Amino acid sequence: MRNALHFTVALGICTLTWAVWNESYTPGTFVQGAVLSTIALLITNRYLLKARYQELFRLSPLTAIRYLLTLIVEIFRSGVHAIHVTLSGRINVGVVDLPTSITNPFHGVLVANAITLTPGTVTIDHSHGNFKVVWIECATTDPDEAAEMIKGSFERVFARRSGGTA
Repeated sequence: MRNALHFTVALGICTLTWAVWNESYTPGTFVQGAVLSTIALLITNRYLLKARYQELFRLSPLTAIRYLLTLIVEIFRSGVHAIHVTLSGRINVGVVDLPTSITNPFHGVLVANAITLTPGTVTIDHSHGNFKVVWIECATTDPDEAAEMIKGSFERVFARRSGGTA
């Protein structure tokens, strides 16, 4: 029963995403999205993942909301800062290694994507225990200080849930 609920939620999210990407909200678009989503979920679960996607990509609704709110705030905050850095001519591009305590690969990808979505930073590599980031204003080369400045708020979203290691 629980797997059916998880599958239905994933199906609904994928179908809605399909409709948004197609910019069409007709019944035919939703049927097409549901069919394609079902096929994609079944193939992914059966052939591509080592465990069920419900277990690998688990994210509580509260954590998802915290993540999205943090992401929106950081995009705006970083955007204003990147504009200031650019207009003031303080561009000092550098590549920094950021240590991370995140052990869950899914959470790591969410943090890496959040870093890339915020203006002024781009994640170029994510391996166990480390993010490599291009930074428009390389204010420090100290890995811990840079980590707090760039990814601290995103990592804390996942650290709250698991007491430090997400």
